[in-house]
Amino acid sequence: MYLLYADDSGLPDNNCKYCVLAGFAIRETQTLFVQKDIDKITMEHVGDCEIELHGNPMRSGKKQWRNFPKEKRDNLYSAVMQYISANYPRHFILFGAVINKSSIMSGNVSVSEELFTQLTSRFDMFLNRRYRKTGQTTKGIAIFDKSKSEEQFQNWSKIYQNTGNHWGNVLRNFAEVPLFLNSHISRPIQLADLIAYALYRKFEYNDEKYFSPIQNCFDKDDDGIVHGLYVW
Repeated sequence: MYLLYADDSGLPDNNCKYCVLAGFAIRETQTLFVQKDIDKITMEHVGDCEIELHGNPMRSGKKQWRNFPKEKRDNLYSAVMQYISANYPRHFILFGAVINKSSIMSGNVSVSEELFTQLTSRFDMFLNRRYRKTGQTTKGIAIFDKSKSEEQFQNWSKIYQNTGNHWGNVLRNFAEVPLFLNSHISRPIQLADLIAYALYRKFEYNDEKYFSPIQNCFDKDDDGIVHGLYVW
């Protein structure tokens, strides 16, 4: 089974141009190894393996990150992105959806729904390709950071699995509606947050510092065509 860990960035902020929903797929047998590696990297850079990795506070030095020098915060963020890149596709297969809010404001579909539709459908396509390649059915579960979108996401997922999304595509490879975890206790959710924020910084501010190490880690087929990243 594959787990899709995902988080948003820019979605609640009415002042930003772009919003993002992004994360990564990983086999359920690999999460513990990744967690231990990230704890080790965090300990090496800031001396605290329990601190929550959260993109915006890490970059800006807010909340629990205010006592850490900028160099340490930047080096840790970059080290985590390099770790993800070095372990693609063995551990990490990235997925992301980026939407310019002004391009969808007049449509019948909300920004949140379009982001959710893009991310879940692309993960479902990935699982379909795995089945065609191996002949073995591979199911997945999406896991998000706890938010006000929880009930909305679960309702959309149930509809998409039964009757299809607004494109008419039925999600056939999900084992369950999305689950939600508190990011404070989940390293994988924290990594999804860092990925989403790296994407947000790239499109909102043309800042590729954190994005450039992972830019080639989004899901692609055997011909090299990228399916895991959608930009509107």
